[in-house]
Amino acid sequence: MAKSSGGISFTAIMSELKMRHYSAVYTLCGDEPYFNDKICDKLENEILNEMEKGFNQAVYYGKDIDTLQIVSAAKRYPMMAERQVVIVKEAQYLKNLEVLNPYLENPLSSTVLVLLFRGNGQLKKTNTFKLLSKYVVFESEKIPEYKLNDWLQDHLNQKGYKTDMAGIQLIAESCGNDLSTIENELTKIFLNIGDRKSISTADIEKYIGISKDYSVFELQNAIARHDVKRMGKIIHFFAADTKNNSIIMVISSLNTYFTKAFLLAPHLAKSDADLAAIIGGSSFFIKDYRVLLKHYHPRKIEHILHVLNQLDLKSKGILTNTGDENLYKELLIHLV
Repeated sequence: MAKSSGGISFTAIMSELKMRHYSAVYTLCGDEPYFNDKICDKLENEILNEMEKGFNQAVYYGKDIDTLQIVSAAKRYPMMAERQVVIVKEAQYLKNLEVLNPYLENPLSSTVLVLLFRGNGQLKKTNTFKLLSKYVVFESEKIPEYKLNDWLQDHLNQKGYKTDMAGIQLIAESCGNDLSTIENELTKIFLNIGDRKSISTADIEKYIGISKDYSVFELQNAIARHDVKRMGKIIHFFAADTKNNSIIMVISSLNTYFTKAFLLAPHLAKSDADLAAIIGGSSFFIKDYRVLLKHYHPRKIEHILHVLNQLDLKSKGILTNTGDENLYKELLIHLV
């Protein structure tokens, strides 16, 4: 889910921080900002108390600071505190990163230096990265779409809430795999349902702002049953309001949906549990794929996947885009 180059997990790092066990240097990088931001927030908010922060905590941004200034800040001794904390956000913009090398050879034990990168860039190819790897380097990876439902389930469990698989799927379809967006939307639900710990699909639709009648989730249901009239109504609804119905997200969801169907097509004689294992999901939705595959031959699915790829390139401007409204209409033509 999320790991460091040294193999330490997000959970393990957070446990160490909870016990107030600190490294001299933290390097937070990778493609998933959610986990890195959580670690950085904990370091920023919990090492020092509010009184100590005034003299002993500095937060910089890579665009606005020289690397030599970071070294100078890290070499200062704390005032009336056990430690000082130096945080550099957007560290990918730092120039002359190798200026850090002498400090990294012998860092001050009373300083916690935090370098927060967005992505990895050329970081791993530098000598500086070899020195950073002597300390905590956490490389946060994007959660693959096939594991998103599991992450959502675990996250809800940790928060003390539950929903059924239809609810999990609805959240995933509406929010995509942006974990920060998911957390923000879930927080809205938690605040609105009060002391209740069970989340219904009605709660999700109401508080995340999903139209029950017009959502990607409902579009997939219509496709599975080859309900052409229903497909048309939903897609025309999307096309009429492309600002609030991103075609990129719709294409991504449908691509995942049809890819799973294509993988399942040769194995329909197997049990629901076996089919669920093939796509790394829950057997709850296998019945929907069985219905879909009654209406869509694998060759038709292969054609739709090709069309979705072309539409994705058009929506991102790589191929000529005639407007998202027209792309939706093109999508409908190939679905029926």
